[in-house]
Amino acid sequence: MYEILFALTLIFTVAAGLLLVAAQRDLPVLPFYLLAGVLIGFAIDESELLDLAQWGIAFLVFLFGTHVDLEAFRSTGRTSVAIGVLQAVTIGGLAVAGALAFGVDPLNAVYFGVAAALSSSLVATSYLDTDEGVRPTHAQVAESIHFTEDLLGVLVVLGLSAFVYAAEPAPTQLAVGAGLFALALGVRYLAFHRITSRLQGDSEVMMLFGITLAIGFIALAEAANLSIIVGAFAAGIAVADDYPHSLELVDTIDDLEDFFTPIFFVTVGALLAIPTVETVGYTVALVLAVVVLNPLIVGFLLLRGGFDGRTAVMTGLTLDQVSVFSLFIAIEALVAETIARPLFDAIVLSAAITWIAATYTARNAEEINGWLREHGVVRAVGKPIGEKTDVDDDLEDHVIITDFEHGGEHVLEACSELDRPVVVVEDNPTRFDDIRELADNYVYGDVLNEQTWDVAGLETAALVVSLSPELARAEAIADLEGDTPRVVRIDSADDAEAFLEREATGVVYPEAITAERVGDDLEALLTDELSHEEFVGRSRTFFEDPPYPDQES
Repeated sequence: MYEILFALTLIFTVAAGLLLVAAQRDLPVLPFYLLAGVLIGFAIDESELLDLAQWGIAFLVFLFGTHVDLEAFRSTGRTSVAIGVLQAVTIGGLAVAGALAFGVDPLNAVYFGVAAALSSSLVATSYLDTDEGVRPTHAQVAESIHFTEDLLGVLVVLGLSAFVYAAEPAPTQLAVGAGLFALALGVRYLAFHRITSRLQGDSEVMMLFGITLAIGFIALAEAANLSIIVGAFAAGIAVADDYPHSLELVDTIDDLEDFFTPIFFVTVGALLAIPTVETVGYTVALVLAVVVLNPLIVGFLLLRGGFDGRTAVMTGLTLDQVSVFSLFIAIEALVAETIARPLFDAIVLSAAITWIAATYTARNAEEINGWLREHGVVRAVGKPIGEKTDVDDDLEDHVIITDFEHGGEHVLEACSELDRPVVVVEDNPTRFDDIRELADNYVYGDVLNEQTWDVAGLETAALVVSLSPELARAEAIADLEGDTPRVVRIDSADDAEAFLEREATGVVYPEAITAERVGDDLEALLTDELSHEEFVGRSRTFFEDPPYPDQES
């Protein structure tokens, strides 16, 4: 007990000191967690580090499993499952074949292949994603692919537990694991709503309920000789996002992140070792597979699946880090003495390198996407525009609506009442069945692509309305050439102030103007009941005199 308490004290003390430096300079915290681990690694026994890392991963898997949006996963499920499986099988197969060709034994070749293939995880990506609010198309697709690959990671863990770590092969463990997930789904759909309604929003009881559920599923997994991460993942699915039933529970247990985050990342840093030549070779191969090949394959598959170039690139950039499941598998294999030490060190080192690199790509995804487009690396950006595009040749004096799912439907209703023609621009192919039913004219394409605006008839349009939550799209629309008025959505008061000085006719601030209100105001704008100056004045008035004190900044 003393050793664990000493380790935890050391972890939190050193991490807190380094995080002060990160906060003062507005730097990503993840590298400082890893640095804290390097500094304290010599003072903590490796067996204790492995235990802490395993439990840290397990509880983080549970915590972020609660954020899985199963309903959103269903909307892109078929595409994301196909892409996730194809990417994992392709990279994993190539990695295993390459390792075998270089004389690696079959089991270690499998470990190497798993580390290369499972390059995404909801757990790791949640720490790397700095955006808040409504998720754009590429974020929704990425989350679905991550969830698919997390499921693959669970299957790999189950398979190793049944056929590698067990004294004798135990295929029944696969059935037990399936039963555990069936129990989790049963709790979610049959009991969770009733239980939370009886708790009546009591935050302390809700938190205890969530922790009890997590520990209970982990205990069941342990009793069945399954990995604890299987139980943790199942527990997260049992209470995964299901608004409004899980909202209070998720809010109350989110604070546990602040406890388990340093434990996990600091212990990973502490597990870093001085690399040998063999370790360096493994590391270079893994980093290339994860950072280069995985994003390229996912981007290509998304393009072939009908998504536009920007969505493909932005989604691919979220798959550039070693999965937490890969790291967990390597730790379990080390404890079971079934993985070569140089390969284990390489997986830990690759995880640290790719996580640090991912903090950069997460913050600069738009710039990277632009660079790839400008240098011709992604020649298919904005395509295909054709089979999902239908615009009348003689269309004029129409309204162009982008991002249909973020409120554009209300704008379409307002235009329909005025008998005003509309062109809907959308880059999410899963939305096109709905769009075809409601709109006569539509364009499949990216708003950052000039071809999209040519097809949509920007020069003859009366107005452009964008309710996208992405700042980059708002900037692109505000900077469009020509005199066509445009209205954009801004989530930040500071950004909105700058946009009011640009060419945009008005700024829609979501806290001030609901989607229905936007439709009413645009109806007045299109019928000249409300002038452009008056519309802009409403946004400016809101920022100068916000209705809620906490919206002043």
